[in-house]
Amino acid sequence: MTDSETSALVVYGTAWCPDVARTRRYLDRHAIPYVYKDIDLDRQARAYITAANGGDWIVPTVALTDGTLLFNPSLQELDRVLERPR
Repeated sequence: MTDSETSALVVYGTAWCPDVARTRRYLDRHAIPYVYKDIDLDRQARAYITAANGGDWIVPTVALTDGTLLFNPSLQELDRVLERPR
């Protein structure tokens, strides 16, 4: 990972998934920096997500800066892990 990826969340997703769009809108609205990786275009990102999900992929997958992975997190889960008040 690059320095920007280790200092920001990484969102793995696809352009066509509404859950990915919802997660990205949430992060944008709260000015939370993140790196976006489209697994339809980035073969390494797809391989990483496939391995992390036991051979399948779930989007969005959000990689927190501590290495924790969230698989299709709800907005409430994002609030909790990012310590955002609702």
